Amino acid sequence: MKKFSLLVISAFFLSLLTPAQDKVIQLYDGPTPGSETWNWNEGENENNMFKEKVVFNVTRPTLTAFLPDPAVANGSAVIICPGGAFHTLSINNEGMDAARWLVKKGVACFVLKYRLARTYTADPLGEWFAKIGKKEFEEHTTPVIPLAIADGKAAIAYVRKHATEYGILQNRIGIMGFSAGGTIAAAVAFNYSNENKPNFVAPVYTYFPPEMQGNVANDAPPLFIAAASDDQLGLVPHSVSLYNKWIASKKMAELHLYAKGGHGFGMKKQNLPSDKWIESFGEWMSLQGLMKKPVSDPAYAPYQKKEFALPEGKILPYRILYPENYDKNKKYPLVLFLHGAGERGNDNEKQLTHGAKLFLKDENRKNFPAIIVFPQCPEGSFWAVTKIDRNQQPFKIDFDYSADANWPLTAANELVKKLSDEEAVDRSKVYITGLSMGGMGTFESVYRYPALYAAALPICGGGHVKSYDKRIIKTAFWVFHGDADAVVNVDLSRQMAGKLKSLKAKLRYSEYPGVNHNSWDNAFAEKEYLSWMFSHKLKK
Repeated sequence: MKKFSLLVISAFFLSLLTPAQDKVIQLYDGPTPGSETWNWNEGENENNMFKEKVVFNVTRPTLTAFLPDPAVANGSAVIICPGGAFHTLSINNEGMDAARWLVKKGVACFVLKYRLARTYTADPLGEWFAKIGKKEFEEHTTPVIPLAIADGKAAIAYVRKHATEYGILQNRIGIMGFSAGGTIAAAVAFNYSNENKPNFVAPVYTYFPPEMQGNVANDAPPLFIAAASDDQLGLVPHSVSLYNKWIASKKMAELHLYAKGGHGFGMKKQNLPSDKWIESFGEWMSLQGLMKKPVSDPAYAPYQKKEFALPEGKILPYRILYPENYDKNKKYPLVLFLHGAGERGNDNEKQLTHGAKLFLKDENRKNFPAIIVFPQCPEGSFWAVTKIDRNQQPFKIDFDYSADANWPLTAANELVKKLSDEEAVDRSKVYITGLSMGGMGTFESVYRYPALYAAALPICGGGHVKSYDKRIIKTAFWVFHGDADAVVNVDLSRQMAGKLKSLKAKLRYSEYPGVNHNSWDNAFAEKEYLSWMFSHKLKK
């Protein structure tokens, strides 16, 4: 921590510009957790040795929102944490100015004023310099660091909770920090929850020694790091070690070390290579797809965008299509559609790629009025519990129903139960269908949620044959597969069909000669695909 006391040098690099504030948001309702007794007032100071504005004595953390023009808004957001040795905030050079640059690119920005160590005079810079190198400085600073990190996590959680209000996508919320603010940005990349997980992280000339670094999680966010080799505080090794930790864990990371720039270059123009760091960050965001508006097919507009949250905080995006002239005094069938592996993500769009337009056809909306639900499984997860060997063609896939269900499958089925309680659903006419990964999820859903579905239509899927037993007997099955499937072996459907037959379940099996993995095209073309589905009624 000895080097940390030198972070005060960042005060040399404060910006001269005064920001225009769009909206100031109180981060916490009521007293701030952990500092409820702090009763001193936040201050601003420009009458100091550098004649530059600083913010100090922050006791009630806030976010200052900078929102882009809707014409250029891309749905991404960055929480910006200025530096200042946890005593002040370089509010312009490392805050507002960065926000102004990003907002022009369509990124919503939220400049965070996080809690700071108390300053006892009206001259925070003078007070700092009197303490530099003394034990008093460290004793005064250390206790506030975890509070500031907590503010960073709370900021992410706030923006995610209010994403719709600000036109932000929940899977595009990142955090950037400079110097001490970089400590916050780096820290929130560890030990996060679903609510406060950053989707990308950008520590800039950060103070974050190896002893502060934890274990890199399997779903760790992409990392962008920038610093100058001539950093006066000698903090470059912190950036390098953080980068190496990400690379060793095989996670995405990018590191920029400039020959000149010093500590605290921020948005300052020094006619040095470090002046271009923000442009490199913008290019990095573009590489992540964060600078583009999400593609939306107007044909899918009737499917409303919604989200379902499990009690532990995990969020499942889904699209829902209501019948034309939806009347809550009537009762309608409900169809759960589980997409394939290629449609995973958090854009709440790709899951509609296959099958969604079938339910939008005028004749189908007229003849089969129903509530249609398309949830989206996140990238890296899977509907069914499987072990896949991709070195074989078709893949070798093993199923394990003895393990706990994957949370997206649990969420999808719990969503069905919730909609059955809250919407005009005929509980005897609830159906499930899905393709490939979703076909596997269809088989597993029926096993884990017996007597929920009147009919199941798994396409090019498979299941755990040995686990299937009489619990599934109330559900009718129509199983589809192409016999030339080079991805999911047709034997998986054949084996499940054989087991269903032995259980004397109601079964219809369609195998398409010469058809590869896209057997869903054949399934959706079946004249009776919908009529067969909707003809079944669950007997209680």
